[in-house]
Amino acid sequence: MEYYRVISDFDTTSSTLAFFQAIASAVPPLFSVILFVFWLLGTATSYFVILKTTGKKRFFQTLTAMSFVMFLASLLMASLNTVDVVVLNGYWIIFYIMMTGLSWLGLRQYK
Repeated sequence: MEYYRVISDFDTTSSTLAFFQAIASAVPPLFSVILFVFWLLGTATSYFVILKTTGKKRFFQTLTAMSFVMFLASLLMASLNTVDVVVLNGYWIIFYIMMTGLSWLGLRQYK
């Protein structure tokens, strides 16, 4: 018989943290995928809004800004990790640091 963990199995004092941990144990890559989709949509949305309002192509500026924002969000999500439950793996933090650095280099190269 299979045992499914419920929210009360994780923590009784903090319902939000227990909720995130219950989701992460049921679907491990969910928060990684959500952050990645936010990164893609945020970069595309801000690029096209800037393009429409100013007429200037500012891809590396939007990529740098969204990569840094997602780096901060990934730090926040990774801080919810416990010994038993991994909400966000560390390589996603490294990915957003690398994307921030690479887009900043592209920004300096192609001004």
